[in-house]
Amino acid sequence: MLTRQLSDPEMKSDEFLMFRDFIHEKSGIYFAENKAYLLKNRLARRMAQLGITGYRDYYYHVKYDASQREIAELMNLVTTNETSFFRNEPQLQAFSDEVLPLLTEQGLKGRGQPTLRVWSAGCAAGEEPYTLAILLLESLPGVADWRLEIVANDISEQALRQARCGEYSGLTLRNLKPHLLYKYFTKSGDVYRIKPEIKALVRFSNINLNDSRQVSLYSNFDVIFCRNVMIYFSEEVKRRLVRGFFNSLRPGGYLYIGHSETLHGISKAFKLVYLRNALVYQKDTIGVLPVGSVRETASDPAQIAAGIDRRQDAAARASALLNSIKPENGNR
Repeated sequence: MLTRQLSDPEMKSDEFLMFRDFIHEKSGIYFAENKAYLLKNRLARRMAQLGITGYRDYYYHVKYDASQREIAELMNLVTTNETSFFRNEPQLQAFSDEVLPLLTEQGLKGRGQPTLRVWSAGCAAGEEPYTLAILLLESLPGVADWRLEIVANDISEQALRQARCGEYSGLTLRNLKPHLLYKYFTKSGDVYRIKPEIKALVRFSNINLNDSRQVSLYSNFDVIFCRNVMIYFSEEVKRRLVRGFFNSLRPGGYLYIGHSETLHGISKAFKLVYLRNALVYQKDTIGVLPVGSVRETASDPAQIAAGIDRRQDAAARASALLNSIKPENGNR
């Protein structure tokens, strides 16, 4: 009976709400009420390790831990880090075959060494940024002449430790073609280790995407990948984060989100680009969007027509006003 109490304590509704709001405040991750069982099971495992028998007791243990170590453990518990190399290959093919040639052309037009900066936001255990590094080495012409930088971050320190280690096995490798596995990994038993030249391209760090101040420190990126991350956030956090991504991209830069995700109802700041293999959002070349403002999407015909009508009406009113003003003493 004691074992059951330690491993599977009961969670009251008010205790769930306490944790839900606390986790949302700290990370942006939002647990709907129909996911209460998921949160309960994840917390129960940690509570059993600590010998804590009540959720309220664990809540105060996390909240008032001056070392902040336990909140880091909580973030490890509530984040989902299931991914794989070359996940959703059509999106990656659109990047390597269609977006990358455009970025290459633009980079070669500039002065000095051409530069390409990519951000993997919510990188989990590193499969996505390492995949992007492989794609750049495979697809970028004259790659040795470029300065490449892939910034990858996650809120989970446990996931980042795995990413920096760079050792993988099992299903996470299932989409890797054999020649790429041989070329960019070294095998030791059942474990495949990322080679140093791939590791050197990726810089890992901890970031809370719910912290606008942290996000604002990232700027001048050519491409941002944030795939299957925002599905765990509330609508409020999504809007704020997408606004941050917009300002972090250089004009003309691209934003990749999950293939089943959309910015509809979240932001009108980006233009939706239809590529052969996938869809991608693009920042226009006008400049940085002020915080809290919106921009009409240039690809929406109805919005374009409405904008033209408004401008025509304004021009007609201005013309009528000018005609009504009589010149005084022959002067205009």
